[in-house]
Amino acid sequence: MRYFYILLTMVLITGLQLRGAIAENSASGSDPIEGVWLTKDGDSHVEISKCKKTLCNKIIWLKDPKDPQGKPQTDKLNKNLKLRGRPVLGMPILENMYQQKKNVWRGKLYKPRHGKLYGGHVRLLSEKSLEVKGCHSVFPICKTQYWKKISDLKE
Repeated sequence: MRYFYILLTMVLITGLQLRGAIAENSASGSDPIEGVWLTKDGDSHVEISKCKKTLCNKIIWLKDPKDPQGKPQTDKLNKNLKLRGRPVLGMPILENMYQQKKNVWRGKLYKPRHGKLYGGHVRLLSEKSLEVKGCHSVFPICKTQYWKKISDLKE
């Protein structure tokens, strides 16, 4: 009987600690997907935050922010001619990413290097690891990248 009370006490304490951790995370309003992520090749940082029903995001750092002429990198390969002059810095690359289920968002991924939009998803693997998968719309070819979190958003 004594072991039962010890076990019950341990379960109650663990439950209260877990409840406190959940409340603290909810109170701060932070979600593990929110923050700054280093892309696979290490050549850009993408800031992700949650907006109403989708993910807000933008490129906030580029390893090579200037083109060979010394001007800011632009979206020169975009199929939409009107968008070719927009700067890559500040550009969103995750489009209409809605939460499909816990830790999974589905939508479109834009790749400035190719000027193309791909269907795909992002999946939070851990607080510091994000799987980013894009698939060609015609051919059954998909590519997966793993991004690493480099910082949390500051409030």
